[in-house]
Amino acid sequence: MRLGIVGAGIMGAKVAATAARLPGVEVAAVADPVPARAAALGGTPFTGWRELLDAGSVDAVYLGLPHDAHADACAEATARGVHVLIDKPLCTTVAEADRIIAARDAAGVVVMVGFSYRFRAEWLAARRLVADGAIGEPLSVTDVIAEAATDTPAWYWDAARGGGILHLQSHHCFDRLPWLVGAPMAEVTCRTAGESAAAITATFAGGAVGGISLSFGRTHHAEPRSLTVVQGTAGQLRIEQGGVLAVSTAGEHRVESHAGDDWLHRELAAFVAACTGADTAFPTAEDGRQAVVSAVAATESARTGQPVRLS
Repeated sequence: MRLGIVGAGIMGAKVAATAARLPGVEVAAVADPVPARAAALGGTPFTGWRELLDAGSVDAVYLGLPHDAHADACAEATARGVHVLIDKPLCTTVAEADRIIAARDAAGVVVMVGFSYRFRAEWLAARRLVADGAIGEPLSVTDVIAEAATDTPAWYWDAARGGGILHLQSHHCFDRLPWLVGAPMAEVTCRTAGESAAAITATFAGGAVGGISLSFGRTHHAEPRSLTVVQGTAGQLRIEQGGVLAVSTAGEHRVESHAGDDWLHRELAAFVAACTGADTAFPTAEDGRQAVVSAVAATESARTGQPVRLS
């Protein structure tokens, strides 16, 4: 499979290195506005994603672009019969998501959203425990993402380009939490502090309640932190940054470490398998659309101060 990479930044470089370890995969082309960065990852360098697609030299493409470019790039790639792995979010509006899904269906190709937590060993183990009833019925879910950096690109904070705290961080939460507890979200309420922090409360179709805290410091650097706690009728799960999974029930308490887990290899392998026709589970464009629906609802709730039901 000839893979194109659009965006030779941190994730693009990781995707290229991981793809090089997958049998039958070749990094055939790389697009980036900085020619030296594109050339460093191997394959034929291009300065833009349209030029890369025009060359007709790839079977699949990884898209790591600013959010406002996702819909156009994804729809055009699929229209040319190219499979797409797109970094979250899928896009920024529900109409864009519908356009992507229609283009995918017309072309008969794969569109996979890079919801990485579905491929992390500690999250996979936690999901199995919930599905097996190890902690009983989930009652509450607490999810925290905190990051800080002074060198973020300007579009991160430009709402017109799909920036702001909700599109930067909430899509992971809106995907990983329903996937983890096995029930879709039914309603969200959101409050924001500018573009850099948000507090979201949610109810799930199964009756559980949730709280999501998102923040991004812009005056300092700090290591990213993620913490998720699921409280059930018979126990608790705790997932921490660095691959830690803790399980507490009446009969046991144990802590597992999945540090060093190569989740990206697992994610890319699933993408390659899907592109080659294997019946494999992966985050679909429909999953990406549902996260968009939730993020748009949270944005509306922050604007009105009212809860929003999810369709």
